[in-house]
This record gives sequence, C-alpha cells and structure tokens, in this order.
Amino acid sequence: MAPEVGKSRVIRDIETPALDAGTFAVHKREVADGIEIAYLHAGIGGVPIVLVHGWPGTKRLWWRNVEPLAKAGFEVIVPDARGFGDSTVPGSREEFADLPTSATDIHTLVTSLGHERAVLVGGDFGSGVVQDLSLRFPGFTIRQAVFNGLSPVLDDLYHKHGIPGSQLEEVGAVTDHMDSQGNHADELATELDTDQKRIDYVKGFYQGRVWKEGQPWLQLGGAGNIDDAGADFMAEAFADADVFRSSLGYYESVANPELAADAPRLLEPNEKVKTMILYGVEDDIVGPNYTSRMELAHHDHVGPFLIENAGHFLQWERADVLNNALISFCSDLLA
Repeated sequence: MAPEVGKSRVIRDIETPALDAGTFAVHKREVADGIEIAYLHAGIGGVPIVLVHGWPGTKRLWWRNVEPLAKAGFEVIVPDARGFGDSTVPGSREEFADLPTSATDIHTLVTSLGHERAVLVGGDFGSGVVQDLSLRFPGFTIRQAVFNGLSPVLDDLYHKHGIPGSQLEEVGAVTDHMDSQGNHADELATELDTDQKRIDYVKGFYQGRVWKEGQPWLQLGGAGNIDDAGADFMAEAFADADVFRSSLGYYESVANPELAADAPRLLEPNEKVKTMILYGVEDDIVGPNYTSRMELAHHDHVGPFLIENAGHFLQWERADVLNNALISFCSDLLA
C-alpha cells in the first residue's frame, strides 16, 4: 500500500547490520531444567538493557538497535523467548512460552549475568512480558519502555474514563489471528506444512494482508517500511515447524488462561516503575485506545509519544527514533 499523496515520509537513514544470522555472536544460558535461552550480548559493562520481542519476533527484530545502544553505553541483552529462534523448543505444550514464563526466564538470564536490575524494552507480547516482569520481581526494573503491545486488563478503570470495550475485543473485530493462533494452533500448524508456507504466513504480519474475511487489507507495520529482504530475514526464524508451533504458545495462553504457568501480572496498574509509552501510529491492528489505557495503567510515565511513519514494529521501522528515545530516557543512567 503506497503512502498517502503529500504525506511526509522523512525517515532518517540508519545502517542495518548484515541480514545474516551470524552477524552477531549468539550466546546460550540455561534458565530452567532443559531450557536454554539464546541471546545477543553487546556493550558489556554498560547499563543493562533487555530488548524483548513479541510475535512474530525473535532477537532478529532488534537487529537495528544492538550496535547503536551499545555505543551509547548500554549493555544490550536480546533474548529469544523459549521456543523461539535459537532457544530450546520445549518438549511439551505445558512448557511453551507465556507471559509469566517468559518474564521468569528473562529474570533468571539477566541475574545469571550478574545484574540485579535492568532497563526493559518491549513491543507486542514483549510489552506484556516487560510489564509482568516489573511487577513480578519488584525492584528489578530500573525503568521500562513499551510500545504497540498489550495494555493491562483494567476495563472498569478504562470505562470510568470513557474508553470503550477491551483491547482484545478491538483486535478481534478486525483480525482472525487471535482466534486461529490461540484456539486452533494445531490446525494452523498442520495447514502451514512447509518452511516456505510458514515464512510467507509470517511475512504477512510484517508487510500487510487481509486479516479477516470481508475486511480490507490491513497492516501492522507502516506502509513500505519493511522491505522483502528485512521481512524474509525476520520470517526465516519461523521456518522450522517445531519453532513455529511452539511460538503460538503466547496466543494459546491468552485465549485459554488455564494453560499459562501463572496468572499474568496484567490485572493491576503499575504504580512505581517509570514507564515510557510510545506508539507507532500506522498500526491498523492495535487501536488508538492503546495509549489512553497505558496512561491510566502506569502512574509514573512519560509520553505517550506518537511516532509517525511507523507501525507495530517500531524497533525496525523507526530504529532511529526508538534508539534516540531510549538514550534520552536513560540519559541520567548513562551519565
């Protein structure tokens, strides 16, 4: 879908590291019995910052953030959630990733690297992991930045301020993927029975597709912001059948909460952790009520900052904006 005529598309050029899985060294560390988390690690000795992906995402989604943040003085830690990318694929459905499990895995990883505290950044399901982690492990999160993701489930509070419905209802009204991936994961995995079919399916999330019968073509990412090379590189991480199937655990645990290892800490406001809220405005799926909900849910916040020429995948689409925002947000820590 072409940009609107006359609309500014000024995007500062930023160098993208080679789109090759070997560009950065991949480290692994055991966080639970038989579960190793793969992660990128750069800028050792700086302020620890953890970059948390959602779905579809792996550490590759943060390819354009690692070096700039390390150069700014951060110790950059970019994990693959269990069952994603190069991390261990669990042997049973009960061990698949969900928000509480991922939060615990990250806490175990970061503390095993010698850090008692860290800055946390996440989009999509990664924002849910970040928010869960800051409440599940009090004092661990120095501050957090979240964008285009999950808002806490505080519907009574939102309704009191005139915000209608719930986020899941809004998303479900325009897309079928919450249902197909959450309630029919086995059927979807069976249907996508080749590496290329899985890659093509995931690419649709990066570049746009028809999400629901009778609905128009919708995009998560901003129009034209993720080219074929970038989309192929990120989607390739889901080509393996076992990885693709296990990655759907996030959706299954949202659609069927009884499958989660524990109740996610998204049923309460966050009163203590300083939070930066950002929103890529060209996201057709996560609606504009997202920012209003996040303002109410996070008492100590800056923003929301609305980012033009960007959608759901802010860390890739506007890496320049996100990198600079994080450096500014944490300037006192870096000093």
